[in-house]
Amino acid sequence: MTQIANYRAPSAGQGPRGIQGHNQGGAYSRDSQEDLVQSDAFHGGPEVLSGTTDAIAFPYVPTFPQSSTNFIIATAGVDAITLAAPRNPNDDNQSVAIYSDTANAHTVTMPSALFATGAGLHSLATFAAQRGAGMLLRAYNGTWQVIASSGVTFSA
Repeated sequence: MTQIANYRAPSAGQGPRGIQGHNQGGAYSRDSQEDLVQSDAFHGGPEVLSGTTDAIAFPYVPTFPQSSTNFIIATAGVDAITLAAPRNPNDDNQSVAIYSDTANAHTVTMPSALFATGAGLHSLATFAAQRGAGMLLRAYNGTWQVIASSGVTFSA
């Protein structure tokens, strides 16, 4: 079952934490906050994926607009996620974090071999069936550069 991610805007008082939780007053304008989040997915609030075939379009535009996104997989079973390719050069330096909060072997599939791992280009990322397995990706030159991964195997 495909589900739409559940987004909860960051709130300094009620969580989740994130730079966008300081919308009223503060040192950064709304535009400045967006600029910071676009280059570091961890600054934005988490999007919770709970379907079995979630699709991540890019740029990702949830209820609260942003491009870089921090995804947490909370699916009870395996989630077969598809991730769209970044647009070159429009999306350069955007980032996406995808991490699991369940002990399931989730997958993330690209439309073609666009995961640049430093050991070649791949189209499939398979997560270890452990909480905390995941990856941090940065868009550049039409690929998703793998900046960090933990418990993820890349293939195909």
